[in-house]
Amino acid sequence: MKKPVILVSAVSGDIGSAAVRSIKEAGYVIVGCDIKPYSSVSCLMIRHYQVPPASDTESYLNCLKNILKTEGIEMFLPISEPEIDVLNQCREEMELTGIKLLINNRTIIDNFSDKLKTIWYLESIGVKVPKTVSLKLYDGSFGFPVIVKAAKGCGSKRLWKIADERELEYIRHKDDGSLIAQEYIGSDDEDFTTGIFSDGKKVSSITFRRTLGYGGLSVEAFLTEEPFLEAMALRIAHETGLVGSINLQSRRVGNIFMPYEINPRLSSTLLFRKKFGFDDAVWWVQTIEDNGYLYTYERKYRSGKALRGLSEYYFDLEEA
Repeated sequence: MKKPVILVSAVSGDIGSAAVRSIKEAGYVIVGCDIKPYSSVSCLMIRHYQVPPASDTESYLNCLKNILKTEGIEMFLPISEPEIDVLNQCREEMELTGIKLLINNRTIIDNFSDKLKTIWYLESIGVKVPKTVSLKLYDGSFGFPVIVKAAKGCGSKRLWKIADERELEYIRHKDDGSLIAQEYIGSDDEDFTTGIFSDGKKVSSITFRRTLGYGGLSVEAFLTEEPFLEAMALRIAHETGLVGSINLQSRRVGNIFMPYEINPRLSSTLLFRKKFGFDDAVWWVQTIEDNGYLYTYERKYRSGKALRGLSEYYFDLEEA
């Protein structure tokens, strides 16, 4: 049976390139797009398109529709959160083109694309979370250190661990209304990332204790079994009606775990997970491709560690 042609976005980034590598291994034909003209996984795609940023919504959507038509795309996996936000608002328009979108449902995207809304949602379903408020409303009651970060976006570009009142006042002057203050919980050595996948019927999860490095990426990951987080993953998946993949960030606090963020998309640990048998990118494609598909998750290892490295790629070289 011929596999569908899949468009993957943000293929010059860490998550997009990982998604291409994962899905290509399953035998799919892939077209890529990105705001940049080059990608480290160009050799795995039949074509690479440069597209406008999603913030230029009209140009982005027009360019996207041209790619879909030209390449006969059947499925589209958007990777970056700005793209996911745009497509969430016009999913019916996109689906009229015949495309199958691999994005989560509105409940998940509307709540988990915003870190403050994430906390409100988790509180509403009875999950214990760190105290979190808009920075403009923060009265200093969380003490120090305190975390200040952007309500939207990923990575650590707009995240600060504030040590004292002087640093806090400095950040307040930089706030354009988009920053939040969050209670500092646990320790940097007890930070966990949990991948959660559901096909709408069953739910699976995998957890790593992680060390963060450049750009807020997980550079070291240690496979761990945490029944508390497995139960939390199951609860969140059922409450949100998850069909797809999300990523839960938490810290150990005493004998419980507190989630502080949920990413409504695939994670930068995607290839770590795949190595350990948790193949959520491929499962997601297969679930949307075939509504009757039943994925199987079997743990391949009882324990293990993963390390992320750096590589160099070269383009358009001309000999002297």
